[in-house]
Amino acid sequence: MSDPKSPCSGKFTAVHDSGVRKASAIKYIVLHSTEGDTAAGAAEWFTNPKSSGSANIVVDDNECYRTVADLRVPWAAPPLNTSGFHIEFAGYTKWTHTDWMIHKDMLHRGAYKAALRANLYKIPVRQVGSEGLRLGRKGFTSHNAVSLAWHQSTHTDPGA
Repeated sequence: MSDPKSPCSGKFTAVHDSGVRKASAIKYIVLHSTEGDTAAGAAEWFTNPKSSGSANIVVDDNECYRTVADLRVPWAAPPLNTSGFHIEFAGYTKWTHTDWMIHKDMLHRGAYKAALRANLYKIPVRQVGSEGLRLGRKGFTSHNAVSLAWHQSTHTDPGA
């Protein structure tokens, strides 16, 4: 296992982003699942023009890839693209709690990277559901909650 504190690799750069943003715009940590087994697979997919998406970082049990810089806007979960730091976890919406817990190294890696950003961008460490999102509460959320709040996508990741 690589150290969760190790910097994310810049090996893959997503082809889709919407330009620059100010640090003050980042108010959420948005969690996603890749619907795949590896961070490298998802990060490489983001380099394909057919991908129609991107995220700031992608993590798995062994690796982290930065595909969009913090101060660039990923194509991840509208309308929170500009205001979210987006983390893709290599996993599936169909996974149970037990399935996710098997991947403690990935969860620790993602949590460490999220904590760094929460501190840097002054994001409270609290879960924000769809109602809280509509009320403008800052915090940690999921693509599913974003979908439920604004219905701009049908994604349900990272699942229950």
